Amino acid sequence: MNKEYTVKELLQKLKDYFENQGYLVEVNFENFLPARVPLYCKKDNEEIVIDFTIDKYISKNIFFPSETIGGVKIDEASPVRFYQYYFANAKIFFAYPYYVSEDNGFIEFRNVCERRGIGLLKIFDTKIEEVVKSRILFDEICAELEIHGNKKIKNKLEYHLGNCLHYFVYYPHSIFKRRAITGKFKERMSYILIDKLTNLKNISYKKELIDLSNDYRKEYHDDYEIAEDCINNLWDKYLGLRYPNIHIKMENILQRDEIYREHFVHMFQVFLMGAYILDNIYPTISAKSKEIENVWLAASTFHDFNYGLQNFDIWLLQFFEDTLRVRNKQTKENLNLLNLDSTMIREELFDKIVKMTSQLKSDWVKNDKEKMIRFFYEKVVRDRNHGVLSAISLLKLFDESNENKRKINMKGILKAAIAIGCHDEDVWGPLCGCQGYRRSSGMLPSNEDECINKCNRESLLWPTKKSRIYKEKMDNNSNKDIAIKSNCENWEREIMCRRVIDKIKFEDYPILFLLIFCDNIQDEGRITNSDNTSQLDLSKLIDVFITTEAEKILIGVKLESNNDEKKKEEIERVAWCLKNDRFRISINDTLKKMDGNGGG
Repeated sequence: MNKEYTVKELLQKLKDYFENQGYLVEVNFENFLPARVPLYCKKDNEEIVIDFTIDKYISKNIFFPSETIGGVKIDEASPVRFYQYYFANAKIFFAYPYYVSEDNGFIEFRNVCERRGIGLLKIFDTKIEEVVKSRILFDEICAELEIHGNKKIKNKLEYHLGNCLHYFVYYPHSIFKRRAITGKFKERMSYILIDKLTNLKNISYKKELIDLSNDYRKEYHDDYEIAEDCINNLWDKYLGLRYPNIHIKMENILQRDEIYREHFVHMFQVFLMGAYILDNIYPTISAKSKEIENVWLAASTFHDFNYGLQNFDIWLLQFFEDTLRVRNKQTKENLNLLNLDSTMIREELFDKIVKMTSQLKSDWVKNDKEKMIRFFYEKVVRDRNHGVLSAISLLKLFDESNENKRKINMKGILKAAIAIGCHDEDVWGPLCGCQGYRRSSGMLPSNEDECINKCNRESLLWPTKKSRIYKEKMDNNSNKDIAIKSNCENWEREIMCRRVIDKIKFEDYPILFLLIFCDNIQDEGRITNSDNTSQLDLSKLIDVFITTEAEKILIGVKLESNNDEKKKEEIERVAWCLKNDRFRISINDTLKKMDGNGGG
């Protein structure tokens, strides 16, 4: 694989090259503001202005988009064209690295440069090649005036003066300053996923997502801002609801945990992945497509909303320890921690759990329904499960919204809430009848109830549970192994034995199925505060491919993982509970089908 240049490396190569030819070279030159000049070279009366990229992909749409400012359309707007009019006697060049993919998009880009007189410099390790010669705009204008008659002279003057005026109001950032190239903001979104969105054809919010795809590489904003803006607009337009924007404020608190993985942009990428899949299987869901689209929008962009509540008590204890130096166990027990038992009653949240349970199945046996209600309740009160808490928040948000503005009904919101409430493995595992396989060192289930053999499900789930961390804090003990449980709670065991859902099928629970599927394949960009990715089973999206086999649409996702055994185990557990073999995941070229039997 070719080594990619950094901004600093490429700038240095350009600087050395022109200095060796006798030019005075200035980098990030600000003497010409409002023009933002990346590289300015001068020798006698000759001026050269250079913009550049270190990106692997160049296309006309990305680097020469059409812009409309104040009702004025600027065709093929670009910083390099701005420099042409601002430095009318200078040669303008665009520099790019040798490893750029010279595909059809690049050819279109090159054609624009040749037509506009913008020079191209190709940067190699040991040389710089002038691929397209630069033509000074003032010389071009004079030449055109000499060869045309009076009427055409008038037209040419009007054209160039018009462009001059356009670029007096359009001060673009130079290409090299773009976020995708400089790394000014930490990249979280997958370029492969973003680029897939340009092919959307069916879903109702395709225009918004195609625009996102086309504009993403030109964006200067952080991925948080991009995701937040898009979610806000989609919720308002398609759900008639206002999205509660608290994640950016919460992120600094969440990042106190060095193994915490980013969740807001993650939710947005889960949404994009599912939207792309739904768009491609549209013929199979067309009868209820609009409802599924809106439910998917609500469920995917909200499924981790209450992740912060899962660790609220721990943060509060840490706060008192840090500020008041609280160490005494009795003092800690007297602190006013989050009492969800009373909150559930006073805020009528228990009613939301009852509604969710009724939506999960319509043919409940009475005792089973009561056990399921208790299961959800205990997941909230004891484990602070973020999925169930997020589902309750969504239902409450819907109840408090303006009824006249809603574009999704209660039935749709309940479907979204069920998907959110059950998307976490600590919930969907028991619903499918956990027999120990979920955490049994890669072992798939036998016909025996492995709970008899004391499987290690709980010992591996336990480190992430609120109650485990809380116990450590209360005991003033940092040894994380002391609090390991060997058995599930009785209320968990009751649900496991009943196999409430058994297998999660796409035809029965399309939103829940898709949310679990997309949630477990989306790792890319989920940074930690310590940037210590070695502790996380991260994977990178390589491709999403839709094929047809025997008139059946197949959905394939190809991942590359730096911890493939751990990632394969995770996907095996998912493949045991999800049942629809059209959905497939390849991890480092090992294929797993969602066949309800561990993936094969």
